[in-house]
Amino acid sequence: MKKISILTMLLALSGCTATNYADFEISNAALSNVNVKETVDLAERVHVVNISFDYTIQHYNPDPSLYTCSVLFTTTDGRWVTSHTGKKEPCKITNAVGNIQVNWPTPLDKSLKSSTEVLSKIKYPIEYFVAIHQKTGSNSSRVIGQSDTIFGKIN
Repeated sequence: MKKISILTMLLALSGCTATNYADFEISNAALSNVNVKETVDLAERVHVVNISFDYTIQHYNPDPSLYTCSVLFTTTDGRWVTSHTGKKEPCKITNAVGNIQVNWPTPLDKSLKSSTEVLSKIKYPIEYFVAIHQKTGSNSSRVIGQSDTIFGKIN
């Protein structure tokens, strides 16, 4: 009985600590000094963009899980796709001002195992941009800043 009481208490406490992202004011972000180097080996299906940039977030909220960045690739229908390997976010932002350096595989890279459908929708020449996101829910976010469009080497 004692174990059930402790388990119930732990479950109740964990429910109270969930972040309510609706409580945070939406921030604005600016990116500058965006530098890109592409690693391309089409024979081996290797295509990675190595990106560095400076950023500033206005109305920054110090929650460590609130901000991330990503590289978004344009599709032929005007939408964007992205993905990364592993379960951990490869680009977390924990300061209002800083510099980020990240290696981001494109949908063409074999490490992502992109579906035929995704590969057929990628716009050529490859277009992408860096985006800073703010979480708005447990599984949703909003782009609060982005770089200019970058055109890749692959046509």
